[in-house]
Amino acid sequence: MIMVKRYSRIAAWCLTPVAVMSLWACNDHDATPDAAGDDLAAAFEAADFPHEASDISVDPAVRYGVLENGLRYAILENDTPSGTAALRMVFDAGSLAEDDDQRGLAHFIEHMAFNGTTHVPEGEMVALLERYGLAFGADTNAFTGREVVGYQLDLPSNSEQMLNVGLFLMRETASELIFDSEAIDRERGVILGEERYRNTPIRRFFNAYYTFLYPDTIITERDAIGTVEVIETAPAERLEAYYNDYYTPERGMLVVVGDVDADLIEAKIRDGFDISLEGLDVEHVASFASWEQPSPAAPDPDIGTVEDPQEPEFGFFYDPDVFTLITVDVMEPGLAAYDTQDARFEDLLRQLGNSIVQRRLQSAINRGASPLVQASLSYGNEFDLVNKAGLFAVSSPDRWREGVATLEQELRRAQEHGFTQAELNEQLANVRTSLRNAVDQADTRQSGDLADGVWSSWIEGQVFSAPSDVMARFEALEDRITLEAVEDAFNRIWTASPPKVMVALNQDVTDGAAAVREAWLASSAEPVEAVEEAGVTEFAYTDFGTPGEVVSTSRIEDLGVDQVVFDNGVMLNVKTTDFEDNVIRVRVDFGAGDLTPQPTAAAGTILGAAFGGGGLEAHDRDELQRLLAGRSVGYGLNVGPDYFAFANATTPTDFELQMQVLAAFMSAPGWREDGLNQFRTIAEEIRRGQNAQAVQVAVNRVGRMLRSGDPRWGFPTAEEVNAFTMEHARTMLEPALQSAPIEITIAGDVTTERAIEVVASTFGALEDRDESWPSYAENAEIAFPAPTEEPVVVTFNGQDYQGMANVYYPTTDGINARERRAYDLLRAVYNLKAIDRFREQEGATYSAIVSSQQSRVSEGYGFFWVGLDVAVDDIERMYDIADEIALAMANGDISEDELQRARNPVLESIEENFERNPFWVNALSRSQTQPEDLDQIRSVEADYREVTVEELVELASRSLRPDAAYRVTILPQSAVQQDAE
Repeated sequence: MIMVKRYSRIAAWCLTPVAVMSLWACNDHDATPDAAGDDLAAAFEAADFPHEASDISVDPAVRYGVLENGLRYAILENDTPSGTAALRMVFDAGSLAEDDDQRGLAHFIEHMAFNGTTHVPEGEMVALLERYGLAFGADTNAFTGREVVGYQLDLPSNSEQMLNVGLFLMRETASELIFDSEAIDRERGVILGEERYRNTPIRRFFNAYYTFLYPDTIITERDAIGTVEVIETAPAERLEAYYNDYYTPERGMLVVVGDVDADLIEAKIRDGFDISLEGLDVEHVASFASWEQPSPAAPDPDIGTVEDPQEPEFGFFYDPDVFTLITVDVMEPGLAAYDTQDARFEDLLRQLGNSIVQRRLQSAINRGASPLVQASLSYGNEFDLVNKAGLFAVSSPDRWREGVATLEQELRRAQEHGFTQAELNEQLANVRTSLRNAVDQADTRQSGDLADGVWSSWIEGQVFSAPSDVMARFEALEDRITLEAVEDAFNRIWTASPPKVMVALNQDVTDGAAAVREAWLASSAEPVEAVEEAGVTEFAYTDFGTPGEVVSTSRIEDLGVDQVVFDNGVMLNVKTTDFEDNVIRVRVDFGAGDLTPQPTAAAGTILGAAFGGGGLEAHDRDELQRLLAGRSVGYGLNVGPDYFAFANATTPTDFELQMQVLAAFMSAPGWREDGLNQFRTIAEEIRRGQNAQAVQVAVNRVGRMLRSGDPRWGFPTAEEVNAFTMEHARTMLEPALQSAPIEITIAGDVTTERAIEVVASTFGALEDRDESWPSYAENAEIAFPAPTEEPVVVTFNGQDYQGMANVYYPTTDGINARERRAYDLLRAVYNLKAIDRFREQEGATYSAIVSSQQSRVSEGYGFFWVGLDVAVDDIERMYDIADEIALAMANGDISEDELQRARNPVLESIEENFERNPFWVNALSRSQTQPEDLDQIRSVEADYREVTVEELVELASRSLRPDAAYRVTILPQSAVQQDAE
């Protein structure tokens, strides 16, 4: 897997869900190491880990160590999820370390790690992991960026055998990869498939962007995917050379986080351990200390230099399918500062200023009047070359000049007039709440997120701190955060050098760079005024009337669920858990969703995107954002196949406010055009991006074809978006808001008593709800298209060699849970075969799509999808192979081993889901309206365990029939035009 966006020099929790708050925990500094003093520089250079030299406290729960050969390791005991562990092996080197004839080989080696080692023959590693319950891709993966290569295993069990397997495979990766020439040749097609898949407008833009910013470096030339020429021709010796040079102990770090004994893990790392694996000739795993460090070690790459900009520079990039992007960057050559308390405080000030300007831009976007549809400001060190203040925005294509002017003027407005105290208070409230939530939730962080946080902190030269320490430092220094300090910090980074401004556009412009310059300079001649202090407003929806009375309660003991009904008909399901400290997940279901008669085509899709942007009667969206600053509260409408739903995660502190906000949207939505205007602005950009990738065309345009053109599926057309109004939104949704039965599901750190109290005063106080609601059964009918003798051809705006073959075998609906789960295992078995055949044997695709989609709403409707992103010339034979696999399975070609390899990851996933609140809040939703769902929860594990090979063969013979299949070939416009000529 290629890391599309490199890891900047920022702290680990800015990069993963471990994030406590990027504004404070991240150290994206602009000072050079020399500014910290010679002693500080020497200390950091000599340290094995940043905390050894920093005045920032490290998280004491992490056990760090260094072996004699230089390998670093970190171990953290963590029991969320219980009985699991996360392993990571990362190397401080990436594609920037490649020679010219190795471009792409860092990524190539990542692929070869799964294709044979000293003790694991080619083709056995993935199968070995699957037998232990790890799904390829979901639990077993790797990544390559310009500055890092990494391997990850999320172990579903903490048994000693499972831990031994994980450590064994990491030890094999460290020094035991085998570069067999025939295996390399077989893998070339897979990597070419990945290059083909990732050759998108946004990737081409970023390469052009890096060339614009860093013209005297090799950064653009070291895109991790490399060059087609090297992928096709590189000999084994050049892969081995990179492997020997950069897969070295001193560049490596091993991280183990999970429900483990740290002493036991450390002993295995240091001393090795015995192991027995069926089918493999291995009895003992050598210690990681036995891995030899080469001498001399390969040097860090020379990637070039960046000159201190002397005047503004302007760039332009044209691609017919690129989003309209505007970037503004102010760069100051230098290294990242060392991670100290002073550096982090200075960064907090800078980030607060950036956040205020970003909030100003978002405010205009919220109103639907801005030429922009998205904007974000950032600051960080890139590639150890520059400290860069950056502004990245998406604009409406026909208003890009206005977009340039908007960015220029907002930056200048901040520099000339500064900020208001209300603006700073809003951002400080957000910081404070994020830090407090991180402290409250620290004990139930996910092991995988923590593992990623530990290694990326090391890679970025950061101290991995406990959330409580981050919070304490913030509180100790909060009185130093003044308007003047924030304004000074902001101005320093945005006036450090003349800006570099670039526009990416889907329309070619004569002398585009000059046009960008003209737009920027014309804007800079316009005066800007200060922002007026916003008035203080209180949230208007705290009293919904007399709290509702509970009329019935029941306890479902085996599932730990309480079910409650209020006198106005509102139903409540509550499951108290300890899976996430100080997190409460809420879902409010009502109405019939997409089954509701739709006043215009695609009304449900557009409604879901636009509704929240209309705000409430008393507060528009922008005012709501100010009112909810610093509160863990959200809103938004989900339009499902047969339901509408509000859903969000909150905290015990903000639980009541969260329910007040959702009840307000139920009873007093604003119905403003703001959200619709914003969606109209961005819809064309989304559609253009979708039309540049074959898989997006398959999901959206072909997805609609598979339902005989039903506009409830796929992304809406421009005509459908333009035809929709907020009056249509009211027509479709308002009756359900006012009268439909409501079923609320709450899971997490909350008692049933507290849930009843809060729901009674909000939803329980609403007017009586109807006892039932129309099912609109006639709208549930969907027709699968007739079989095709020749594939239907759909075109997209891809490159001339990009294509896709798609086979859709009709199946049946998913109303019967037992049958639906059997089809899921059939899909998993087909996927195993697809990986082996299409990827490993044929080398035709990077990743085959195998999906079983069975409606739980539309009786009789379902299909089995095999999607193959391949070269245009390979499409025809892909259909033959897909049918060959299907027919073989129908004729009995399914083994017990394949069934177990398909089933084990599913069972492990079920076990983990039972310890996740997101699973419970969704599984229990509507369980009073649809009580059969409770039995489906109870039976899920048994259903998967009971499926037999014979059952799968019967399903395959019934459904995987080539004569009934619908086939769609997706071709680039250029290929169709050539055929026509």
